[in-house]
Amino acid sequence: MNKKDILTYDEEKQLSVEERKEYYMELREYLKNIRTPLPEKILTRIRELLNRKLVREAIDLVKGYELMVTGRENIPQTPVIYASTHQDYNDHFNIVLSIPEHAIILNTNTVTPAFKMIMGFNGIIYVNRKLEESRFNSKLKLMRTILNGKSVIIFPEGTYNCSPNKLLLPLHMGAIDIARKTGTPIVPVVQEYTYYPDEDDYKKIVKSCHVHFGKPIYVHASDSLSDKKEELQEKLATIRYFLMEEKGLFSREGITPMEYRNYLKSRLETWKSIKVDYQEEKKFIHGYGSEQYVFSHINAVPIGDDGVFPKDYTSKKLTL
Repeated sequence: MNKKDILTYDEEKQLSVEERKEYYMELREYLKNIRTPLPEKILTRIRELLNRKLVREAIDLVKGYELMVTGRENIPQTPVIYASTHQDYNDHFNIVLSIPEHAIILNTNTVTPAFKMIMGFNGIIYVNRKLEESRFNSKLKLMRTILNGKSVIIFPEGTYNCSPNKLLLPLHMGAIDIARKTGTPIVPVVQEYTYYPDEDDYKKIVKSCHVHFGKPIYVHASDSLSDKKEELQEKLATIRYFLMEEKGLFSREGITPMEYRNYLKSRLETWKSIKVDYQEEKKFIHGYGSEQYVFSHINAVPIGDDGVFPKDYTSKKLTL
């Protein structure tokens, strides 16, 4: 087998279960046997050593809020795919601090120099989400990483979830597809933030974050990708609901305009600080352009062409 022999999703659907199993065995052997250059091996080892001490201490020093971690007992003693919710720029740092082992992160290639420097020491696979070839190559790199004994971290929502109405955005299929091809368990990860209601500075608004690891999901060659994606979606949504419940549920009427405004402002100003284009990010929501996608983002919030949140905005209107 070589790269051009890798089947497309539609071609793979035509295989019987037995043919698919045989194809996956060949694919795994091909990916495992791709020779890793010596400098890359040395760099990987350096990253592992740095991650244990330097990277984690640096992140812990600058994060500025309490981090609570539960569910580590659910993580198998094998390479896994961490599939995490994605609400905040700090999600990458939280999960690096929370997992028991070193793992490589999949991330968009549009990052700040500071992020590139810190997470570069951890190890990161960049993807240009606009280009099909880049998405394909990044998937191969993730599979190679897993098959060579290393866990990976993926944000299957594809972008930030800033909707006050959605527990999570519609998931992309990538994590499920990689799990089936490599035989790797998926560990659902939910990161739930608590905010200071009256804080107006987006750098100080986060009070704490609770990271919870759910029970693993196993995807077999005979499993339906869409069914397993739905299972992951349900697990993530359920975990997030329970994490929200432990904070104390409240009605929308109990949310002051300032609380809601500060929450949205913090999200948008965080995006501005890391040079994230709000209008572009919308396009990476699964199903963008369909009638349903409009319910998956903060589309009821007026944002200027320059990405600035209006100073006089106090409405707490939510999309229904």
